[in-house]
Amino acid sequence: MISKTIEVQPATLPNTSQYVVSNSQGDFLVQVAWPLHWDAQGVPPTDDLAPQTLFLVDGNAYFFTAVDITRRMEYLGNSRTVVVGIGYSNPSKVYDHRRGPDLTPASVDGEYEMPLDKHGKSRTDLSFGKALEHLDLIRYDIMDYVFDTLLPMPGLRNRRKALFGHSYGGIFALYTLFTAPALFDTVIAASPITWWNRSFLTEVMEPAFRANGQSLESPPSLFLPYGGGKQDLVQQEDEAAEAFQKRRSSAENEKMTEEVLALAKRMRSCSKIRKVLTHQFVDEDHGSVAATSLQMGVIKFLRQEI
Repeated sequence: MISKTIEVQPATLPNTSQYVVSNSQGDFLVQVAWPLHWDAQGVPPTDDLAPQTLFLVDGNAYFFTAVDITRRMEYLGNSRTVVVGIGYSNPSKVYDHRRGPDLTPASVDGEYEMPLDKHGKSRTDLSFGKALEHLDLIRYDIMDYVFDTLLPMPGLRNRRKALFGHSYGGIFALYTLFTAPALFDTVIAASPITWWNRSFLTEVMEPAFRANGQSLESPPSLFLPYGGGKQDLVQQEDEAAEAFQKRRSSAENEKMTEEVLALAKRMRSCSKIRKVLTHQFVDEDHGSVAATSLQMGVIKFLRQEI
């Protein structure tokens, strides 16, 4: 029996910090982690090598998972990683509704094909088209503050950088690749919904990217992980029909495998892309594949396999 009073406090990770930054879309929670062998203020030991940096959209959903992965890699592989998560201050939800506009590009005509609700009607609770504003926030505000003020280690800004996004975040990752291909060395677009808004990414943005005569001194790599599709699921003998349908509803859209593999094939023939990898996690659905994709993508990035 413990006799003294216990003071319970919120759990936190060492060598992390967070702050709020704003643009015309509202407030964003920026969470930053740096290597454990640095001090608590983010100062590295003398002559330490500059880390690689991993950026995450939907950071409030994936930041702590990413930090855990990178710190295990730091322990096992002597890697150095800074993690920057860009997300939302919404303690009651994993995914904020604002990710819809923040992570999707603006259409040419301002019109959008709206997803259907469970009744087969077009949803009216969604908006899209603010990816440029979100990207500008990352590259002109967040990167400047992290690299120049928060962690002003010489050489950190110029070291390898990766971007991770899942689902709508996968749309944003591809948008970033097509519009700012020199910004990140590696783009991890997990389960990207390439057919969003009448395949705007692949029918409009990808051709423009490929046709652009801009040459890249160091072309980025692209990793496209995704989960098992609805068409791959089999109802188990002891599985109720309702349970099977619920499990099936969470699987990847039937288009995912075809779309990802077709995109990968086209990108492999593009001189602006250094390397393209795909991976299907057959036992994961559209939601659960985010964590496994993040782990595999981070490990491959830190090992410089992508």
